[in-house]
Amino acid sequence: MPTRGQWVTGSRLWIRWPWNVVLAVLVLALAGSTVTWVLWPKDTSCAAAVRQVGADGQCVGVTDGSYHFSDNLAAVSDLIRTQNEAVDKDGRSFVSIVYLMPMIPGPKDTTTPDSVRHEVQGAYSALYEADNKLGGGDVPRIRLLLANCGGTDEQRDAALEEIRGRIGPDHIVAVAGLGTSTDETARMIGKVTGDPESGGLQLAAVGSVITADTLAKIHGLVRTAPTNADEAAAAASFLKQPPYAGLKVLMVQDARADDQYSRTLGAAFLAVLPSERLAGQVEQYDSSQDGVATAFATRMANLCAVKPDVIYFAGRGVDLPSFLAPLKNRPCPDRKLIVLSGDDASQVAQAAGFDEIKETLRSGTVRLLYTGLAHPEAWARRPAAFPAPVTGASGTLGRKGYFQATFPLESLDDGQAIMGYDAVTTAVVGARLDSRTSNGRVTGSRMIQIWQSLHRVDAVHGASGYISFGNDGSPQDKAVPVIEIGADGLVHTLAVSSRTGTPFVPKQD
Repeated sequence: MPTRGQWVTGSRLWIRWPWNVVLAVLVLALAGSTVTWVLWPKDTSCAAAVRQVGADGQCVGVTDGSYHFSDNLAAVSDLIRTQNEAVDKDGRSFVSIVYLMPMIPGPKDTTTPDSVRHEVQGAYSALYEADNKLGGGDVPRIRLLLANCGGTDEQRDAALEEIRGRIGPDHIVAVAGLGTSTDETARMIGKVTGDPESGGLQLAAVGSVITADTLAKIHGLVRTAPTNADEAAAAASFLKQPPYAGLKVLMVQDARADDQYSRTLGAAFLAVLPSERLAGQVEQYDSSQDGVATAFATRMANLCAVKPDVIYFAGRGVDLPSFLAPLKNRPCPDRKLIVLSGDDASQVAQAAGFDEIKETLRSGTVRLLYTGLAHPEAWARRPAAFPAPVTGASGTLGRKGYFQATFPLESLDDGQAIMGYDAVTTAVVGARLDSRTSNGRVTGSRMIQIWQSLHRVDAVHGASGYISFGNDGSPQDKAVPVIEIGADGLVHTLAVSSRTGTPFVPKQD
């Protein structure tokens, strides 16, 4: 090891080096720094456990609310962060539930910024209730994490890997929300619930608004929403009642191959509607292709020719404006029509083109109805089908409850907040039930096991109705409100039905 004096001597030798050597060294150093700048990897970090992924640079991953995926979610994210911090300071045992969905809907997505915000607000309301009310117990304490899975497989996989890294530190036991009924969603859920040997996270999954019947095949998944088969059966049951009994029905079907919602909704409705009530052949369109509005405009003459009284629209709510707008110019303008669709129609009032829908509805010859997942008017329409402590005036989502006090400018009418509330509530019920039977050692695997216990008298008391899970994870005889959207954009519950016509209500033996 040279002494300090030796280093000084070396420096003096450097002074005597030829200037061409000095210049060469400087050039090499500069060249090296340039190469380093070119090869230095781009910083894709957005926040802890959140990073930019994909061509659109969307930030995906998981946060405790301290990071805002969008300005649209800033206020509710801050509330979630505050509640999580309170749990952290509490010192008692806790588990975390991840609310996972595409948090930033694009122009072609089937959700809207309003619907996403409402769903997260409902999830937060369930979190607040779980940690601040004693009706369902108080341990383990609950933390809620938000996760954006983006819109591509690359982004979904990146989000899941970020969640994987937080399972231990954050005691994650369940993932809720999960987006809409598509093939991509199905693959993602399979990775959430799959065992680690196959690359899965082995976490319990709770779907909030996914209704496709094909998703019942995924082990470890339960859903708070009625299936499409249930919605279709409820619609058919509604059409059997006066003054709708005997009306002729024309089916309009989205043929998009990767959309399980539209495909299973149409198939389920055709399976329960008597064939003699069908008017003409099924009219198909493909929402994955351009020119949807033009395709609908060209069908008006055929529509009038078969003289339907009801049109069952087996497609997404974002496409309904393109269908309803040309109805006002149909060749048979005086013929009265009822357009009836599935729960995704709840997005219509928030979708682009709704002003044109209003023009059609104001004509007085077209009505728009849909089988919804939830609506606050349903609570009064059929009170026995809903748990009063949840839906009553002072319940968390009631007119004098926590949701309305916290979000006074928001509405429950699209059902998204109610379903977000029910998804998190289901996960909380499962975690606390498991905690009582496992000395507090709640895991994702045990949560998957506990799903089988949440039925009959142990059904979840949801704001959308009692939720009794069958062996396939789907709710049995779930309440289904039939809702009408008026020309003023306001929605009203006309009736509350179910697959059998009577919603499930738990009874003590």
